[in-house]
Formats: sequence, structure tokens, C-alpha cells
Amino acid sequence: MSRSVPRRWLPFLPVCLCGLTFLMPAPVSGQKPAQKSEAFFKSGKVVQVSIELGPKELDALRREPRKYVKATLKEGDKVYTDIGIHLKGAAGSFRGIDDKPGLTLNMDKFTKGQLFHGLDKFHLANSVQDPSYLAELICGELFRAAGVPASRVTHAVVTINGRRRGLYYLKEGYDKFFRKRYFGSGHGNFYDGGFLRDLDQPLQLLSSKGDVKNHADLKALVAAARERDPLVRFQKMEKLLEMDKFISYLVLEVITWDWDGYPMNRNNYRIYHDPERDKITFIPSGMDQMFGNPNGPAILGFQGFIARAVMETKPGRERYLARMAEIMEKVFHPDAISKRLDELQARVQPVLASVDPGAGRGYPDQVNRLRQAIRQRGRSIEDQLKRMKK
Repeated sequence: MSRSVPRRWLPFLPVCLCGLTFLMPAPVSGQKPAQKSEAFFKSGKVVQVSIELGPKELDALRREPRKYVKATLKEGDKVYTDIGIHLKGAAGSFRGIDDKPGLTLNMDKFTKGQLFHGLDKFHLANSVQDPSYLAELICGELFRAAGVPASRVTHAVVTINGRRRGLYYLKEGYDKFFRKRYFGSGHGNFYDGGFLRDLDQPLQLLSSKGDVKNHADLKALVAAARERDPLVRFQKMEKLLEMDKFISYLVLEVITWDWDGYPMNRNNYRIYHDPERDKITFIPSGMDQMFGNPNGPAILGFQGFIARAVMETKPGRERYLARMAEIMEKVFHPDAISKRLDELQARVQPVLASVDPGAGRGYPDQVNRLRQAIRQRGRSIEDQLKRMKK
């Protein structure tokens, strides 16, 4: 039975894809970069990109891998000069520049206005922890379907200084276009959660145009979360937190079993503060180790302080369970997700086989593992919800 889109989730509009109804952002007229990036990700094309680095830049990345250096990016006959590039990845996924490195590319770091398919910033993820190359793509679609901002993903074959490094997944960055797409403005504080850090610790401020200083937005939310009276706490937090989005975020973090995300591990997340509405939104990131425990509990003790503070209140817990039932009904459809995986496998496997024949032969098994985990997770959550009702 179809239902109208709740006003609190606008400007997201419903879009059907492989049986799933996604709440996608409404198009903003006159934004050519937004239109280009939308067409790029919708095309499903696996791009072939080549990166050229000089000897000094290579040495710089070996010594200081997180610091931007200049590089040249080529895609077919298109050449982008003086782009910014640095290495990315945490303890499990980081690889050096001479290996299969994860990369962050900033198109206009040194050349103002330069874009790649409408993208100012994007990442090339080596996917060494996800041999399916599909977890972040699939999970991003699920989060967006539930009204939670998440990066779009496609795939690329990457060559560095003439040596092919293999298949990557290409993920849009959290640049001004990302913020405009989901929040209507490039202004506002945007934070990187860092590694195993909570909001009461100093988070990296990535952007701060037109917003409060000295992490005052985060400090206010932490103070509200420390309120002893659970009902008063929830009311105070709801004034500062996009609560509907946050609860949807918590639900999907559990359904997808993102053990290395904010709720369970205080990791792999971004935070945006809307200066006009004085509201905070959590954004998932680094979703390459998903569905690892398909029989995990539907309700668990979170490590993330803000998640725990919400769930330890009666209205927070009730809304969490109601939203989980709704997402299971409207968004998390294992049959539809399985069909989507079939489409993606048909796209990715031939390309992977061309760069790594062994990985190409074993690729169906990797996708099947993900598919089976998703199906089992759906059964597990449904069974747990039924037992809770009884």
C-alpha cells in the first residue's frame, strides 16, 4: 500500500529502482554540476582513469600520505591538470602509493572551478576489505531510500604512472555539491568523525562557512545528551538533532550491521550542522564491512554516546522500533536487493576479470556471500520484530 512522503523528509522525492522505492533529493534547477554528476552515477559506466605523479610528488606521498600533492588525471582524451591528491584509508584498508592505494582526489584544490563529471571531490576506494566491491554502493542506496544522506558510488579501473592498480569503487566526496544536494546549502559546519572519536572529543572541521565557532554546535548536543531525566533529554536532543533522520540512520546501521560505524564503534561517520535550523545530521561513511553478523540483535548497547543517549529514552526506543518495522516494510527488500546485485555483478565481473582473472573467476562467490547475508539479515530482523510484538 503506497503512502505519501512525510513532509519532514522533503525535499526527497520517491524514485523506484529494482523494486525499491528510494527517496532521492528533488532536482535543483540551474545546477549544471549536479545534473552532470547525476547522469554520471546513473550511467553505471565503469570508467578508466589514469593518474600521473612526478618523482617529487611520489616521494611526498611516501613521506606524508595524507598531504595533498599535485597530479594529472586522464580519462580517455580528457586531461585534468594540477588536481590535488592524497592517500586515504584506515588501519585495515590503507595501502601505500606503490601498492593499491586508496585515494582522495580534489579537482579544484589547485585549479579553481575544475570538476570531474560535476564532482569537486571524490574518492577511489581500493575495496581491499570488500571483495564484492558492492557493499558501500548497496548500503548507500538503502540509506538514501530511508531519507538519510549518503554518497553515491560507481566503479573505476585505476592506472598510476603507467601501472594498472586494479578495480576500485569511485565514491563522491562530501564537498559543497554534496551539501547542496542534500541540505540545500554549501554553508554550515561539516565534521569528519575521525578514528574512534565521539562528539565530546575534538573532531576535524572540514568546512565552516557561515556557522558557529569552536564546535559550539556539537557541545550543545553533547550537553543535551548528558541530561539525566530521559524525557527532558530526548526533548532537548530533538531540538538540536534531525531526529527522524538520526533514528533512520540508527536503524539502518543495525540492519546492515555496520559494526565499524558510529553507533557501534564511534567510527566512519560525518556530521553536518545546518546553521539556519540549528540541526545536526549524521552521515554514514566507509561502509565496506557490512552484514558481518546477519543474526545480530535488532536492539543492542551502542558505543556512540549520542546513539546511546537516544535509545535509553522511552520515546527514542519506541520510535526506533516503529521506524525499523517501517524500513523493513518499505525499504529493505532482499529480493529486490538481490536483483540489484545481479545487475551490478554483470557490470563489474567482466571488468574485474580483465584486470585480475583470478578475482574475476571467484567474483560470483563474493557477491553470493553478500546476497546470502542480506537475505539472512532480513529473516533475522523480521523474526526479532515478531517476537517483540508478542
